[in-house]
Amino acid sequence: MRIFLYLLLLTILSPISRADQRISIAYGDHNSPPYVIYDNNKRVVGGHFLELAKFLSEELNVDYRMVFTPRTRLLELLKSGHIDLYCNLNKKWVDEPSEFDWYPGLFEDVNLLYTNQDKFKDIKKLSEVKETIGTITGFSYHPQFEKLISRVGRYDIKSHENLIKFLGLKRVGLIIMSKNIAENYMIKHKVNLSPVSSFRDSFLYQCIVSKKLQLDKNKLFKALDKFKSKM
Repeated sequence: MRIFLYLLLLTILSPISRADQRISIAYGDHNSPPYVIYDNNKRVVGGHFLELAKFLSEELNVDYRMVFTPRTRLLELLKSGHIDLYCNLNKKWVDEPSEFDWYPGLFEDVNLLYTNQDKFKDIKKLSEVKETIGTITGFSYHPQFEKLISRVGRYDIKSHENLIKFLGLKRVGLIIMSKNIAENYMIKHKVNLSPVSSFRDSFLYQCIVSKKLQLDKNKLFKALDKFKSKM
């Protein structure tokens, strides 16, 4: 009996192993390089999100799990605690942001209006646009872009890659696009996209954090500070 109690006490007092703790980081097919790089099975093999996951794993001494999460289920899974963290969002884009914890901007980016057709390249102002705009399904944009979209209409497409492909096929003539994603795509696929109009929507991608996070939030935020300083 004494031996049993001794072993039980050792179990209780032993530190929790790395395998018993984990941080779950969401991604989806709405994310694109340089943020997420996939293989053919939609598994993450590179990009900023994976770099972040590996960094947090080392800093917090926990395992990490990359969880494929449809955009439509992201907030639901964060609320339930099935997902801990997603770093490609902004408070302004979420209803009832107080239901979550937030880390200030981690990634800087800019949304621009792009084209690959000469007839649109001389557009200087959004007021000059008459063409339906290619957009990402379910995505809300800057009020100036939303005003434009309400006037000319939107053509919703699921991913940034398909947005550029539809532009190449001339299914759309103009698209709203992340500068970081557009530049990454242009280098990789050797295509040319030209910004249209002088309007730029600069923004920060913030990290949305589940309030059911099992890890120490202050330690997580300090680790995110450290990661950001290395960007």
